[in-house]
Amino acid sequence: MDEEELNKILEQIESELNGTPEHDAEVLNKWGEQYRGDPDAEELMEEISMKLVRLIMDEEGDMPLQVFEAIAETADEDYEESCQLIEEKQYEEALSKLLVLSAVARIYPLSEDYVWTDFNSYLDSLVYQDYFAEEIGTREIVRHPMHPGKILYTCGSLLIEMNRAEEAMEVLETLLDLDPVCPKYLCELGEAYKRTGRIRDAYDIAKWALLCASDRAELARCYRDLGYCFSETGAFEDAMMLYMLSLRFQSSRLAEAEITWIQKRAGIKPDQFPYKKIIQRCEELEIPVGLSETVKDNIAFLDMLGGNDQQ
Repeated sequence: MDEEELNKILEQIESELNGTPEHDAEVLNKWGEQYRGDPDAEELMEEISMKLVRLIMDEEGDMPLQVFEAIAETADEDYEESCQLIEEKQYEEALSKLLVLSAVARIYPLSEDYVWTDFNSYLDSLVYQDYFAEEIGTREIVRHPMHPGKILYTCGSLLIEMNRAEEAMEVLETLLDLDPVCPKYLCELGEAYKRTGRIRDAYDIAKWALLCASDRAELARCYRDLGYCFSETGAFEDAMMLYMLSLRFQSSRLAEAEITWIQKRAGIKPDQFPYKKIIQRCEELEIPVGLSETVKDNIAFLDMLGGNDQQ
């Protein structure tokens, strides 16, 4: 579709809009359905999507539920298209699609009678119920209609990759409203905090992620993130010990590089800190070592059921 044809269609769309939200949403959805899947209409679809999102956001979620349901029905397809664009390194195009989906997911009209979630795994759901039992109360846990976990995570990660960490924080904080116990999500938000200099927030989120970690790789990432926070505040001995603890759970060039940097920067050698001393210092800092009892109990429960399939 060339520019002249694109502009002609956009002019036609504008002529059909009359400023009534319900009518305009119907018009935009009609045009979207007409060109959905047309490889030559990607720019047109992007314009239609952005008009629809602006319309919805102007109404602050008061649009008819059918409008949101229509977007939710194609959310998976739109997400896959975004991932394909990322693979092709068309980051701006991918981001525009992900931002639309993220915006709609954030304002999707949901009943306050339920707890709306989108867990990364079944284990997450069990851990969540243990940690948040009092907050949940008698409300039913229901999955968000758009299944936005993957959308928000990919959008936030891409924003970080594009050096837009401030914007990533808003997206990832929304994600944690839906699954606040997924270490992958927590650590990604921590990365955004680190890149914007919010070291205290990065430290707090890493400690919380540690309580939710369910395997050695996640534990290693949490200790590495905590080590970074200590290093940033000049507590190089504590940073060294946490990087060493991270390596006990999983090898990492990043952790090894940080240890080497601390040696050069502060003259501290790794052999000054035997494992027993590291454990003792973690106790003093109130940093758990290994899986939390809550996570271990739920892993044992899944194993008892006949398998620990977290997907």
